[in-house]
Amino acid sequence: MNEEKDNYWDDDMTEAVQRFKSSLLSGSKRYFDVSEFEGIVDQLLEEGDLNSSEIAIQQGIQIHPNAVPLQLKYAQILISKGKYNQAHQYLEFVERVEANNPDVHLLKGSAWLIMGNETEARKSFRKAVRFSDGEADEILYHIASAYIQIGDISRAISTLEQALKYNPKNDLVLYDLAFFLDQTGDYEASIRYYNRFIDNDPYNYTAWFNLGVVFNKADMHNEAINAYEYTLAINENFYTALFNIGNALANAGRFEEAIDKYNEFLKIEPDNDDAYCYIGECYLNLENNLKSEYYYQKAIEMNPENDTAWFGVGLLMWIDGKYDESVVLIRKAIKLDRQNSEYWLTLGKVYTDAEQKEEAIKAFKQGVKADAENSEIWLTWAELHKKLGERKEAIRIIKLAIDKNDDSMLKYRLVAFLLEDKNQKEAFAWLKIAMQEDFGNLNYLFDIYPKSLKSKRLKKVVDEFRRGEK
Repeated sequence: MNEEKDNYWDDDMTEAVQRFKSSLLSGSKRYFDVSEFEGIVDQLLEEGDLNSSEIAIQQGIQIHPNAVPLQLKYAQILISKGKYNQAHQYLEFVERVEANNPDVHLLKGSAWLIMGNETEARKSFRKAVRFSDGEADEILYHIASAYIQIGDISRAISTLEQALKYNPKNDLVLYDLAFFLDQTGDYEASIRYYNRFIDNDPYNYTAWFNLGVVFNKADMHNEAINAYEYTLAINENFYTALFNIGNALANAGRFEEAIDKYNEFLKIEPDNDDAYCYIGECYLNLENNLKSEYYYQKAIEMNPENDTAWFGVGLLMWIDGKYDESVVLIRKAIKLDRQNSEYWLTLGKVYTDAEQKEEAIKAFKQGVKADAENSEIWLTWAELHKKLGERKEAIRIIKLAIDKNDDSMLKYRLVAFLLEDKNQKEAFAWLKIAMQEDFGNLNYLFDIYPKSLKSKRLKKVVDEFRRGEK
């Protein structure tokens, strides 16, 4: 009976939407009840027709001036169109009629938030939760969505966590928490929430797939493979999971198995140039350069815009000592993706091996411009100057890096440079800062500058730091 009623309502609503659209074309107005106007507006919004939805809601309010649902719907549309002050006027009206309506305060808070008034937004959100009447988790979920809209992912996550306290099994909350924690790099927490979501919905193949992606990012490749296999068990046509099993196997260093999976995937999607490219990468890691080049070239034939394939062939030329050819190929990759700092780093290394110092420096400069967080570029650039006997310049580069990148490895490298430069006072000052940030990387200093192991003064600084930490 319920299904028949739902189908009847859907048909009735479709007919109402068609009648409204016809009235727009004819320029006439037709009567609809409040629920029909709500349905018409929702359908038009779903279709992305914001202007028609606004006309519909305006007509609805003219016919039903005291209908709270229509006033709220209009405020929602006005917020979508950036008309926040006008939206507040309608919300103020609804609040006078229904002060305990959580949707009023939710919309007010969203408008305040977009306008940059977080203090007022929080006041409204608190009221929305207070009047939620057993649906606090749903209200908090929408509040989190408002924070996501303005890019405050941290606040969104804390709001979603609050929602779970009210309803630990809210699937939407669990899924969004897992998704956004993945985006912030908190893979452990993301995995935990995806697992909780899957406990509630074990046949959700998308959740299994996303869990596999997070496992892979967390270098838990065997777990990633298992998650992708569950994905395929639930939906055998979700071929991206098959492709990702290949990626996880390659990341785990199981290159022969990865090649088999990519070939299995290519039977389904024979025109996928990325699969050929990744097979080329596997053969590169297996030091089978002939097969590697064959597959990279195959990827380029299929898609000349595949920058990874151009880069792969460039790597092979570099390995063979064909520096001029390598430069040409890597520059083709860079032309397709100028923001890939790894391409610039490798180009700098090739120029270094070709003893073209100025070109190498230009490449390193472009690399850190693309991604100042790539510590290897800074370190390689500084090493070039050190190798050329330009220790002062190496120190300058590392200090410049530290201004733009908080990686403790850079500070330990600076300590080594300063010790080599006989500047112990500054070296030990930087050593204390580096140890405070990441004591675990201290061995890096010993690896790059073994003489430091014999320094009694350095040992004293380290021992004093250890005692101070206890």
